[in-house]
Amino acid sequence: MKRSIRLTSLLILLTLLTVGCIKEPTMEYKEIEQRSLKAWIEKYRPDLVDNYQEEGGYYVEVLDEGVQDSLPITDKDVWLWYDFTGRDLDGVIYETRNNEIATQLGTYTKYTRYVPAYRFSGAESTTMMEGTYLATFNKLKIGDGELEVRYGTELRLYLPSSVVSATESSNGGYEGEFSMDSSKPMIVTMKIYGHVANPVAYEGEYVDSFAEGNGGVCTDHKVVKEEDSEKSSRRHTTRADEEQEEVDTRPLEFFDGRWHQPIDTLEQLYVNYAYAPNKSLKYDVLGTDTLMYPTQNQYNIGDVYNSSDLDTRINAALIERFGEGITYDEVLTTDSLKTKTTAKVWYIGRFLDGFIFDTNIDEVKQIIYGEIKSKGEALDFTMSDPTQNSYILAWNYSIPTLRKGQWAAILTVSTYGYGISGQVGSHTSTTTGNNDAAYYDYLNYMNYMNYMNNYYGYGYGGMYNQGYYGYNPYYYGYSYYGDTSSGETTTVTTTSTEIPAYSPLLFQIFVEE
Repeated sequence: MKRSIRLTSLLILLTLLTVGCIKEPTMEYKEIEQRSLKAWIEKYRPDLVDNYQEEGGYYVEVLDEGVQDSLPITDKDVWLWYDFTGRDLDGVIYETRNNEIATQLGTYTKYTRYVPAYRFSGAESTTMMEGTYLATFNKLKIGDGELEVRYGTELRLYLPSSVVSATESSNGGYEGEFSMDSSKPMIVTMKIYGHVANPVAYEGEYVDSFAEGNGGVCTDHKVVKEEDSEKSSRRHTTRADEEQEEVDTRPLEFFDGRWHQPIDTLEQLYVNYAYAPNKSLKYDVLGTDTLMYPTQNQYNIGDVYNSSDLDTRINAALIERFGEGITYDEVLTTDSLKTKTTAKVWYIGRFLDGFIFDTNIDEVKQIIYGEIKSKGEALDFTMSDPTQNSYILAWNYSIPTLRKGQWAAILTVSTYGYGISGQVGSHTSTTTGNNDAAYYDYLNYMNYMNYMNNYYGYGYGGMYNQGYYGYNPYYYGYSYYGDTSSGETTTVTTTSTEIPAYSPLLFQIFVEE
């Protein structure tokens, strides 16, 4: 009996010891954050409890359902224009595309173009923040019903950090006003301003519309060339014909104020050879069917661009320094750059709304930025082999067709500009491990090439989009890149304006005497 009691007591003791040694079950951070976010919603926004989205684990507040007769973008491959502002749960703003908010925060910069983001949302990939992508690509559960995002839809998303891992923590500059702990939930307010299914076609229409509103596009030369060929094959050559053929009228035709293709086979790459600062360009000429977000055809945000005399001041400064350029009568008596070894180029780079993203002309820097961070110098352009220049393709194809002392305007789609994914804007960002930016550049490239091949046919992108991997544009900022190949921390510091994907560009060029 005593032996039985002792054995029972020993078993109880062993059981207690065993139970005491069992570790308490651990909870992953993702689950902890989800519970915390749910508790926060239940306390502060109980009206959104039924708007919980299973995929992504976030909550949605509908501020505006959008224009109901417009096409929804749910489950579609599209490029979106959308505005957004990101806050933490305390309401502290850390990211915005809004100039007024940036001004209030004291982070507004004149190097920043505060316009809607332009990103890809598709079945296979996206270049949007994951949380915003989930809200645009999927149907949203709103109470007992559903909502599909479309033109004009405005949402407020309450997101756990697990679906916003693509967000870079930045400070001071574009797409980042203050750094935010990447492990915290955030609130994003976003509004859809428009979308396109084929960004290549849209960008081409955008460029053509701008050209038509500023003198028109010349389509004569291919036809004239064919007609002249037919005539020359039928007629007998006379001395009068020979004398007439010695006169090159083509340059005079190019000075007719229209936009001309420097290379006949390159669509939407144009040069206006008659441009001069005393002939101002118009930035409000796009048709209403072309506009995808408010004021796309006229940049008027910020203390500089709200000035109605801005271009007048810039043009006056250009004429004072460089003059009005060679005249119509001087064209045939001025040597083409093709006969030269090098050329020195001064430029202003703009978006088609008029915003200046870069220049090497100090007078323009002073007017736009109120400062000259680095003294501008003329860029050397090699004429012997333009493909060896470290400039964008638009320059390498267009500048050799100019003359010394000439002003000209170059209009181009992104294919011949900064390539498919543009350039990073003015900010300081820190990332660890593999550089996320490179991954998103790859996604932009893949999506871009799909559209290019669908629109122009396979082989077009490989032929003319060398700028992505080959040619680099001129430098318009300074930067430091750390090594991420071994998982090291990378710091990137730039002072420049972001060039979004599929951004048509305009360059005002002066070739120094």
